[in-house]
Amino acid sequence: MAYITLPTFVGYSASTGPSRSSFVRRQRRLYEDPARAAFNYYRRAANAVRSGRAANQDEVALRALVNAADEKTKPHYSAIAEGWLRYLGRRSPRLVEVGRGRCRLGDLEIGVSPQLGLRKSDGRRYATWLYFKEEPLSKASAQLALWVLEQAMPDILPDGEALVIDVRRAKEYQLSARDRERLRPWARSEASAFLTLWDAA
Repeated sequence: MAYITLPTFVGYSASTGPSRSSFVRRQRRLYEDPARAAFNYYRRAANAVRSGRAANQDEVALRALVNAADEKTKPHYSAIAEGWLRYLGRRSPRLVEVGRGRCRLGDLEIGVSPQLGLRKSDGRRYATWLYFKEEPLSKASAQLALWVLEQAMPDILPDGEALVIDVRRAKEYQLSARDRERLRPWARSEASAFLTLWDAA
């Protein structure tokens, strides 16, 4: 049995060829390092997004995030701030509480911790996973994240829906019924391939 988080599973799926093996090897070392400092790179950005939405002061919270950043981090936080404000536009979704859950695929267990719960103007509630990285999120990777989120939905937001937002590009993703049927065997095959490389790492 191996335990990883949703960002790790999505990152693995986005990699190709021999880079998959080196990705899994790096991740295993991180998981075995109790410090796990690399896991927290975007935590401040997620906290700023959440606090800004809670107070309906998104621009203020994100400006503070950018102003407090060092020279290396500032361009990334600036792009995140710009993307999130562009995504919101005239939207004003309200925060709802979300929990944590797990999705088990064979001997791989994936921890699912969406950064936000959002209630849109139509009343629908979404467990929302925010993607912050510089590389654009592919549609396939977004769909995989959505599928995993849905498997954990009873624990994270009962009767809720899954939403993924590529923050820098202000782009949201959701699943259709057709997507769900197609994704199940693919997610299982990705988990099996991941475990093979994990055991060899």
